[in-house]
Amino acid sequence: MNDTIAAIATGAVVSAIGIIRASGGDAITIADKVFRAVGGTRLAVARNRQMYYGELFGADGGLLDLCLCMISRGPESYTGEDTVEFHCHGSPIVLSEALHSLFSYGARQAQAGEFTKRAFLNGRMDLTQAEAIIDLIEAETPSAARNAAGQLRGVG
Repeated sequence: MNDTIAAIATGAVVSAIGIIRASGGDAITIADKVFRAVGGTRLAVARNRQMYYGELFGADGGLLDLCLCMISRGPESYTGEDTVEFHCHGSPIVLSEALHSLFSYGARQAQAGEFTKRAFLNGRMDLTQAEAIIDLIEAETPSAARNAAGQLRGVG
């Protein structure tokens, strides 16, 4: 599981904000190649869980968006690995091109549920919590969402 995965974490519809997530051994190194923080801070030395504003570049090196970026170093991250999130404008084209840019530097498309699978395999959550996340994402009623959220925090 040392490979680096990436995916659009929000829906593929026009919205104000869209989030792209990457996780794995090279997540920060790859992100450093596509993002330049205002002020010049490199992500390799960025503070953990602090948002940085800057420029996001496409695979062709051209400016793609002005966005926020946050790193979360493992093992305290969601997956237990180094992770990066880009909070971009929510254009499906911007998100798709940003993802393609990460792929051009070695990340691969995450499979459905793979971030949570990695969190489970790295001991960041138990099986009940992993299943509760799926239930919460798929909830179709407020009561189903409340039940899943209760399971997520350990309420039986």
